[in-house]
Amino acid sequence: MPYQPLFPELNTPGFVAGWAPLGDLQGELDPAEWQDISAASTARQRDFIAGRRLARAISATLELPPHPLRRGEDRSPVWPDDRTGSLSHGKTLCAAAIGKRDEIRSVGIDIESVGRVEPKLWPTLFTEREATYFASLESDQVAKETTLFFSAKETFYKCQYPVIHSWIGFQDVEIQRRDDSTLLARPTRGSAQIWHQSPIHLLQLDASHVVTLMVLAA
Repeated sequence: MPYQPLFPELNTPGFVAGWAPLGDLQGELDPAEWQDISAASTARQRDFIAGRRLARAISATLELPPHPLRRGEDRSPVWPDDRTGSLSHGKTLCAAAIGKRDEIRSVGIDIESVGRVEPKLWPTLFTEREATYFASLESDQVAKETTLFFSAKETFYKCQYPVIHSWIGFQDVEIQRRDDSTLLARPTRGSAQIWHQSPIHLLQLDASHVVTLMVLAA
């Protein structure tokens, strides 16, 4: 099953990230996986199938054996003991990142359509400092930057939660640009001493999509 690499400079024999169109990933599931999604809507089934099949393809690249990727009580994937990973779905694309457990402690990935964050949502999603930064941008930069910051917060949560098992709200973390290819997450509240810091990598996949990735080494 073909997929395109993401962040190839980060890929190693123990870690791979990739993406593919949702339509290219449709096909059969493991029977145990199908039990988790058989009663869902067609759209949700499409996303679920794409994520599982992309995870299967990347696992094969890492020479990890096939294993059903069941859905946990919180709807997140339950990864086998030998690997950890993260999945994300856009309107037409799917992204996944998987690492061998002895090399990667946790990973978060998120793919978003540029412009999905409406200004009316800013007070919920972004801190005052972030909103001030967006206001300083040229108008043609705002949609991309707000999408990137939203995506980075999603990625940060996906990467941190399996390690700290503690809720992180949108206002609990503030995103800052470090350079053209990485972002940093800064805590805004005291509970953040348990966070594990690592850069958040960013990529504009095409004119319509951005991807963010965070990896914690074992």
